[in-house]
Amino acid sequence: MVNYIIRVSYAAAHGDTHERLRAELAKYNIAGAIKADDGQGYYLPEGEFCYSGNETINEVRDAVYRLAGTIQEGPAVLVMEITTLSWAGFRLVENA
Repeated sequence: MVNYIIRVSYAAAHGDTHERLRAELAKYNIAGAIKADDGQGYYLPEGEFCYSGNETINEVRDAVYRLAGTIQEGPAVLVMEITTLSWAGFRLVENA
């Protein structure tokens, strides 16, 4: 499995664009939160997502770009393959 961080942005996002994008990407196991080694989940900044899969980086980029374009025209997509990730200050995902 390959781990990716994905950034999707729009020049002038509509009010519900990021919420709709998050919901659609979740259908493909592309998450807006990340899990720490201790099992706690943390929300990624708006427009950022994580994904683990067997697809190549270009396949992930192209699929996310196509999907993001159905939400609103003119998305910009950046996909990064990661092996190690560290963060601070992210909001904890509260369990219901």
